[in-house]
Amino acid sequence: MGDAEPNHPLPCVRLRPVVLVVAVACILLCLVGPLVGAVAVLVLAPPVVGVPAALAAVAFAALLGYAMSASYQWVELDGGVLRGRRLLTRKIVEMKVGDIVDARPIHTDFLGSTQNAILDALLKTSNRGFQLFFRDGSRLALIRADMSGLDAFLGALAEQMARTREDAKHP
Repeated sequence: MGDAEPNHPLPCVRLRPVVLVVAVACILLCLVGPLVGAVAVLVLAPPVVGVPAALAAVAFAALLGYAMSASYQWVELDGGVLRGRRLLTRKIVEMKVGDIVDARPIHTDFLGSTQNAILDALLKTSNRGFQLFFRDGSRLALIRADMSGLDAFLGALAEQMARTREDAKHP
């Protein structure tokens, strides 16, 4: 499949265009901005100020880069394999459906009742999506507000998980 965007009939979820634009803006603002600032401070400020400030900016960018590295631009289901492209690194990652050990709903309990009511109205559901947990400890968040095509994808994934479990029972 390579790095091409999936454009075939496999069940797939994608970041909504507005979310993709916001994500790219955040990458530029939170990752590139501090690094450019670090270089500027190193060049313009005395070393006693410039070096600690530059190190702090690089550490900030590295921490946010690590946090952002788990985001996916799209995820597709191809038989017993989940395949997705990471948003930040553009790397294609494959995970086996049979390696899913848990799926938990994403909750927004930390938000107040007003914020949750607004989300319910905007999303037309209180279902925020799911986080999948894999045998190797990795996770995959499928967030309704961020991704399009989630309901059809989750239905196809549930069917594939049932088939995978049934096949494991009767080899």
